[in-house]
Amino acid sequence: MTRPTTLHVHSINHHLAPVEIRERVHLDSTQTVALIKELCGNKKDSGCVSVLPISTCNRTEIYVEVIAGHDADEIVGAALVALGLDPALFLGEYTVSLDGHDATEHLYRVASGLDSMMIGEPQISGQLKDAYRLAREHHDLGPGLLRAFHGAFRAGKRVRSETQISHGAVSIAYAAVELARKFFDNLSLQKATLVGAGETGALAARHFLQHNIGELTIVNRSPEKAMELARVLTAEKEAGMGSTARQDGPNVSKEFDLTNAQITVHPWEDLVGALANADVILSTTGATEPIITVAMAEQAVSERKGKPLFMLDIAVPRDIQPAVGDIGGVFLFGLDDLKQIIAGNVESRRSQIPAAMRINAEEMDALQEWLDDVDLRPTVAEFRSYLENLKDKQVGHVRKRESEAVAEAVERSLQQFIKKVVGRSVSALKSSPSRAERERDLEALHRIFGNGKED
Repeated sequence: MTRPTTLHVHSINHHLAPVEIRERVHLDSTQTVALIKELCGNKKDSGCVSVLPISTCNRTEIYVEVIAGHDADEIVGAALVALGLDPALFLGEYTVSLDGHDATEHLYRVASGLDSMMIGEPQISGQLKDAYRLAREHHDLGPGLLRAFHGAFRAGKRVRSETQISHGAVSIAYAAVELARKFFDNLSLQKATLVGAGETGALAARHFLQHNIGELTIVNRSPEKAMELARVLTAEKEAGMGSTARQDGPNVSKEFDLTNAQITVHPWEDLVGALANADVILSTTGATEPIITVAMAEQAVSERKGKPLFMLDIAVPRDIQPAVGDIGGVFLFGLDDLKQIIAGNVESRRSQIPAAMRINAEEMDALQEWLDDVDLRPTVAEFRSYLENLKDKQVGHVRKRESEAVAEAVERSLQQFIKKVVGRSVSALKSSPSRAERERDLEALHRIFGNGKED
């Protein structure tokens, strides 16, 4: 008979653990596989049915399905010690440990973006699926863990498609690109210049490329750093992938067409020329003094012969002199403008939480219904198999003596009989007054019909 199991999760995440702790517990793919093998790779009865670790910048979580009666903390702790990892760090003061329904609810919140640092971010969905695939490559997931993750993926997909929780820019880089998209009808016909090659600039560049900017020019004080960013972006372009830029751009496909995009590097000494050649300027160097002055902007505008210049300054301190915004034909936006957009989008996302929670509750109800009956299925299947074998034998006898039409009629009648008998049996088992009595009834059914064959 199937032994009941329970889902557990040990979570170290951004709600409780500071970044230095999250860095220390981060598991790379090699450590993840080693943990899976330590917990589930041998045949000893540790009580662990299956395990699925996930490790991102904001969370490290270990989901385990254990046989009822076994201590999940002891099982995971022993595996961590065997791998040379500190169980006090993974299971200590920064860890939230949840069992059963609470563990499942946590998983569904994670999958739907409700537990993310930025509510509704879609990146966690892909990270969960990557962790799921890695775990399945190295062992067979238990029925409870498998079903829970399938339900979580379904809940996350429904939340993203049936609510607005993932809509609207919630990072400075993405908000800047979204604002540019509202200014221009078609970014594929425009040229953008990125001033600065740091992390924020690189993220903005990827967003521009995902939205098919016609040309992207990088200008940086260090030409080597500019060239390196151009090389990385070109490699991503040729691979046709841009998952990194999807941090808060849920409406952009993971695969996109960059065949028309050009990525070039322009010398810092001719920054004015780069400004004049661009329709969109995004500056993010963080220099101590403005690097784009009124005089530079006026020269660039004069060379553009009336074409508007859209400028985004997301640097701290500011890269562009504020008076540049007073020049005719220049549209200058800064961090305060973008933060107002982001604040409105964050509030909009928060308003979608109740709808997302209702979807999660529906999917969890479906999972619970399946879990409530999981112990019935093997024994009921044996009972049904016994009756099916008996039916086949009796129909065979009829075929030897009667016409095919009579045999088919007998088979249909017996099939209905089996349906009613099995249905009545399942209903009786579900309505058992106690778990102990239900287990006794299942044991009796298994003992009588366990081999599924008619003697």
